[in-house]
Amino acid sequence: MTGIKKIPFKVSARTARLIGRENIATAKGAIIELVKNGYDADSPISIVFFDNYYSNLQNEISENFFEELQVKGIDKDLLLDVYEHDSESYKLKNKLDDNLIKKLKHRLSQLASLYIIDAGEGMTQDIIRDNWMTIGTDNKAHNFFTKTGRVKAGAKGIGRFALDKLGSKAEMLTFFNPENHEIDVDEDNIPTSYIGYRWEVNWEDFEGEFKTIEKVGAQLTGIQNSSLSGYLENILPSYIFSKIPDITTFKYGTILKITDLRDYWENYYVEQVYSDLEVLVPPRESNEFSIYLYSSLTPDSYGEVLGSLCDDFDYKIIAKADDKQNVSIKVIRNEYDVASIPIEFFSRDAMQKEPYTRADFLKGAWKTTKTFSQLLPGYKEVDRDRTFNDIGLFEFTFYYMKKTYTTPDAERFFYKSVSANARKDWLQKFGGIKLFRDNFRVRPYGEIKDVAFDWLGLGNRKAASPAGVAKKDGRYRVEPENVAGAIKISRLTNVNFEDKSSREGLQENKTFQIFKELIAAIINIFESDRSYIAREMNDYDDVRFSDIRSRQEAEQIAKRILEQSREKKILSLNSKTTNTNSDSNTTDDLKDKQLAIIAELNEKKDEEIERLKEEQKVLRGLASSGIVLASFSHDLSKLNSRLESRLEKLKKLISERINENDYKDMENRKNPFYLMQNMREQDVKLKSWLAFSLGAARKDKRKRKQLFLKKYFSDFKVDWSSVLNDRGVELDISNIEDLDMRVFEIDFDSIFNNLLVNTIDAFNSSGNDQRFITIAVSSTPKEIIIDYSDNGPGLSKDIDKPEKIFEPLFTTKRNPHSGEEEGTGLGMWLVKSIVEENDGNTKLLYPEQGFSIRITFPVKYKR
Repeated sequence: MTGIKKIPFKVSARTARLIGRENIATAKGAIIELVKNGYDADSPISIVFFDNYYSNLQNEISENFFEELQVKGIDKDLLLDVYEHDSESYKLKNKLDDNLIKKLKHRLSQLASLYIIDAGEGMTQDIIRDNWMTIGTDNKAHNFFTKTGRVKAGAKGIGRFALDKLGSKAEMLTFFNPENHEIDVDEDNIPTSYIGYRWEVNWEDFEGEFKTIEKVGAQLTGIQNSSLSGYLENILPSYIFSKIPDITTFKYGTILKITDLRDYWENYYVEQVYSDLEVLVPPRESNEFSIYLYSSLTPDSYGEVLGSLCDDFDYKIIAKADDKQNVSIKVIRNEYDVASIPIEFFSRDAMQKEPYTRADFLKGAWKTTKTFSQLLPGYKEVDRDRTFNDIGLFEFTFYYMKKTYTTPDAERFFYKSVSANARKDWLQKFGGIKLFRDNFRVRPYGEIKDVAFDWLGLGNRKAASPAGVAKKDGRYRVEPENVAGAIKISRLTNVNFEDKSSREGLQENKTFQIFKELIAAIINIFESDRSYIAREMNDYDDVRFSDIRSRQEAEQIAKRILEQSREKKILSLNSKTTNTNSDSNTTDDLKDKQLAIIAELNEKKDEEIERLKEEQKVLRGLASSGIVLASFSHDLSKLNSRLESRLEKLKKLISERINENDYKDMENRKNPFYLMQNMREQDVKLKSWLAFSLGAARKDKRKRKQLFLKKYFSDFKVDWSSVLNDRGVELDISNIEDLDMRVFEIDFDSIFNNLLVNTIDAFNSSGNDQRFITIAVSSTPKEIIIDYSDNGPGLSKDIDKPEKIFEPLFTTKRNPHSGEEEGTGLGMWLVKSIVEENDGNTKLLYPEQGFSIRITFPVKYKR
């Protein structure tokens, strides 16, 4: 070789099609991209005009329209193949060939034109050549601001290829404002006298084999005498001039005209574009940028595109994040008819604390501030990339609107009356949580009927926890079809949110994943508030309208009726006297039979409840085993299909041929005997794990019997010894008082297995060199006390209310990459619910280091 040559890349001309027609997902999206260009050009206005009067296939046309179509170039024979003359008009034939319809539709669509007009700063020849004609220009990526201070919506430098998505031919007329530009010069840097330019391109020129993009060009012609408004008079119908203020004063700006349209723009599709533009820009007070849409086919149907405003909602959240990772949150309640809520409801203990007092309800709103870490407790400890720092400022407005409710619910929860149909219509049009960047919507997030409508995964949250709003456990999750909202970000403050090249959404990087988790956590503040109130109102309703005796009294009455009924049956069989047939006796007998039937049903119901309780205990034990197995699935996966006996046999066979001493000085990784010993130790672990997991649901554990606590905790330590030794954890059970209790052993397994699993997980994330767990048991004349403590990192400092750990589904175990919850959130809930079912109490203790909890049982369980 004589030398090294640099060979330049060549770009095929069909690249234009790849990044235009095939890269931009929909025609609607292409129109929105071009509207954004007008915004970035500092235009106060954008006009989208469909000149589609002649381009739609109609069921009936007049004779004049028939002739006009011919003047426009539609072959008369083709028209007569589709239409037949009827009196003074032409009507579609009854039986038509689909190919003929398709052919005529194609010819009609070629009569349509699409105009996108702005009154911005226009483009000089230099800008057209260096920016408009440069694919992927980084002009907007570096020059964030327009001359008036707007943050530019575009960044990829491919927006102009949206023209190819819409039609095969494009023409641009642009008139530049000389005050906002340097002197206009040509390609030889010689000043020109032009005030604007006509730019034309045929996208079909990019087709063909072996064409490279530098050999395909657009035509550019200078314009010397005219203005934007002068051309608009020849393009737009006169009625538009009366509807758009100051349109005749526009001297500068750009007109984009697309012809040979690729889509058939009948009224249905124009309506879709209008709806999309309505949610393109979020609702705001300023009107710095107005959008208008018109169609020559239906001139009275459209007009200014007005953003959606929601004033009929049940709940609203306004959240604003600052640059210090603090989120100020305002929760606005509009669901309840406060005037109809009785005063005594607010005297309940649960309604004495903020923000649930009557004063809070009368205010209609309450505020709080949360840090990112408090919204996603536990994530900061596992996030090595410090992703919170990359999220930046954002604003989030959230609306909840139930579409329907029953009359009993309205009375029980004191709902305001709402118009169900109006809400359904509004949500059908504006529902979903939209994402906006610098005042422009990032599609397709929150788009109705799109797969990205529920991009936050609210539907999955609801499916995982389908509880009603008044559920005691508080696991209510909102339905995605009942919410709307807007999230505002900026290219300046959210620099890690990058567009996809298709302009359809943002890149799914780690920062965006954690951001979505934060938004879901803010929504959970609303869910918790609504659920808390609903539970209290439900309980209040039960007390208010309950005229039944206490359950204990009802049970006594049922038993008495059942005993009397059975005594009567015995007396009736033994009696030899003939009963009289008086009406009174017949009536009394009927009442007695009815009461007896009710009492028997009550007795069967009690038996069924007891059986279900027994099943529940088994399920708890299995749930605990599942939590344990899930937590250590990594360990078990390594030990799969390895048996202790197999290793012994293998070692014996090898020893007959190979002397173990030959490998005495060999490094471990090359020593088969060392490797076999290592495998044997793994088998021992697997064996103990299997014994432990299979023993968790043993039948004898489901029977209430005397449980000797010294023996129980000694066995407990043996069961866990392999795991504890593996992780360098010392379990101290030296302070166990010699007590025995009459309890279900499976309940104790569920309590202490869950506590131990949580501790081991905490140790794994803390890196403590010395790891201790202590279980101590003592008693007083009134209660049995069990103290469980460890020297781990303790509860996450991000948990604002420590008692939250007992709520179902609450967890601080999170995936370090996505921020998603990994724990089941059931462990501590199981601990508390099992203790309370046995008439006990749980109390969190707060040592200087680590985690500590006290569990007490009444002395009646002591033998």
